[in-house]
Amino acid sequence: MKNRFWIILLIIIFASSVSACEKSASNAPIVTPTANGSLPFPTPLPSSAISSILAGTQTAQALANPTKANGATTAPTSNATNSSTTANPTGTQPVVQVLPTETRVVPTAIVVPSATPGRPATYTLQPGEFPFCIARRFNVNATDILNLNGLNLNSHPAAGTVLHIPQTGVWSSGARALIPHPTTYTVNAGDTIYTIACAFGDVDPNAIIIANALKSPYTLTSGQTLNIP
Repeated sequence: MKNRFWIILLIIIFASSVSACEKSASNAPIVTPTANGSLPFPTPLPSSAISSILAGTQTAQALANPTKANGATTAPTSNATNSSTTANPTGTQPVVQVLPTETRVVPTAIVVPSATPGRPATYTLQPGEFPFCIARRFNVNATDILNLNGLNLNSHPAAGTVLHIPQTGVWSSGARALIPHPTTYTVNAGDTIYTIACAFGDVDPNAIIIANALKSPYTLTSGQTLNIP
């Protein structure tokens, strides 16, 4: 029996050698195990071992090339932050606060009246003024202004009276200026720009306003120094 076993073994080895020569070198020989399994030949691996090997292979492939559950490949996650993404973790759009713009207040320019140009057609008397004062100021003949307004030397028209100004004739009753100017003037109690203008004779109140940057209602203070142009 033992000799028969070795004979069979030799036959198998010889047949395998011949078969290996006839086949391509790329094909591996098929080894058939013996029925009793006692020979030291390779035996088929159990199905559980094959499953473990396949599972390990698939795990290694998943680590090298991660895929989604449906088979779609996903790009590896990078720690660098994309410049197009926002820092908002909730994914909502950030609320942009619009600060109110500063409203700049442009100061209104103060319009200072200029000296009365030439001769006006009419003039309204102010407190402390009289017809002869107006005649000197506008270089008008005193008699003409009285006659045009129905006045005489004894007339004392009140403040608010509208005088008509002659458009012909000139002052002919001496010098128009009663006090030399330009100069300075110290304000006394009760003075107004109109009484001061009449005191100088030919000075226009508007010229005093401009020279001293006065503001309406042009209230003066006793002891105040004014520039008289």
